[in-house]
Amino acid sequence: MKLLRPVTASLLLSTLLLAPPARWAAADPLRRERTHATQQQQVNELSQREQLENLQRAQELDQTQRQLDQLRHQQTSRPSLAAQPRAQQLHETQKQLDQLQLEQQLNRVQHELKLNQIERESNPLRRQEQLRDLQLQQQMQFLQDQSRTKLMQQDLNRLR
Repeated sequence: MKLLRPVTASLLLSTLLLAPPARWAAADPLRRERTHATQQQQVNELSQREQLENLQRAQELDQTQRQLDQLRHQQTSRPSLAAQPRAQQLHETQKQLDQLQLEQQLNRVQHELKLNQIERESNPLRRQEQLRDLQLQQQMQFLQDQSRTKLMQQDLNRLR
């Protein structure tokens, strides 16, 4: 086997090493555009998922509020000896429900601000990481809110 001259070997080596990056550099704007479009789609999907979850939360809170109003109406139509503690429990549940609604409004605003910040992120890797983090936060918050709402509904069912 014949050895190549050092100049020929280095030329061959540099051609092999530099050819793929040149190809990648040409494809880079297209890749960047595809990455940006994919991430924008993920942002849109995350936003849609949040809107759907917000609607579900609102429905659960409305249902809980209706139950609470129904129990209050029953209490006023049938006064009893246990009316005072029951009224206090209903009042506490109303406070918890109001607090949850306010927290959900705050979370929606914070989520929107975070989503806007992510959309302005220029680094695709950081953007992707931030999207994943926001999605996890959103899922955890949804589950926490759902749990709190279910607990309030159980409390109301016990008061019946």
